[in-house]
Amino acid sequence: MSNKDVVLITGGAKRLGRALALSLAASGYRVVIHCNESVKEAQYVVGELALQGFESAYVQGDLRHQVHLDHLFSQAVQAFGQVDHLINNASLFPSRTMDETDFALFEQVMAVHSSAPFFLTKALYHHLKARSAKGSVVNMLDAKLSSPTASRPAYYCAKGALAYQTKALAAALGPTLRVNAVSPGLVLSNEDDAYFAKMQQQLPLKSTGTVDDVCQAVSYLLRSSFVTGVDLCVDGGQRLL
Repeated sequence: MSNKDVVLITGGAKRLGRALALSLAASGYRVVIHCNESVKEAQYVVGELALQGFESAYVQGDLRHQVHLDHLFSQAVQAFGQVDHLINNASLFPSRTMDETDFALFEQVMAVHSSAPFFLTKALYHHLKARSAKGSVVNMLDAKLSSPTASRPAYYCAKGALAYQTKALAAALGPTLRVNAVSPGLVLSNEDDAYFAKMQQQLPLKSTGTVDDVCQAVSYLLRSSFVTGVDLCVDGGQRLL
């Protein structure tokens, strides 16, 4: 990894995406933060990084629409003249049962979690080929894919598609692109502290995690030149329960 490598992070303005932006910038990457509605938050992160002496930029676009994908990727390239890595982190996770899920909602969830990562990865692949360069993609999955709940079937179907996409594109796009995934477990409580406390006693490691644990996993995959097609679980052993 060159200290000038550029990472595009979808959904990079808040929560895990913001943590990834801060962590990777501190590790020497130039960061392009994608947002849709969270423009003020993205601007704040760029300003925060600038105060620390780190280079970053933000791009805006709705991942549910192809024309936005083409525009945001071209804008990301223009920010620093190149993009080397892509983190498909943006998420849409409506808590809707099967009966509550209509066709329009399902399409939106699939677009954010599967279609957009696919075509952004394709854009990165062609960009790298044109530069005779190599890069990588990290898809953010979910440790609960191994034991999904009934509350959000569309979300789990979409994340499942992204999980298989990780393997399919790792096979299709090497050696130009390495494609890997990270499956975070209990690292952000979403204000459900009681559930976190209960799960802490059940996990094999008897501890919940932090966003820094996820950032370390992503950083490893970005720089590991002989790793592709893997899903790195950062879940304290939750998948073993």
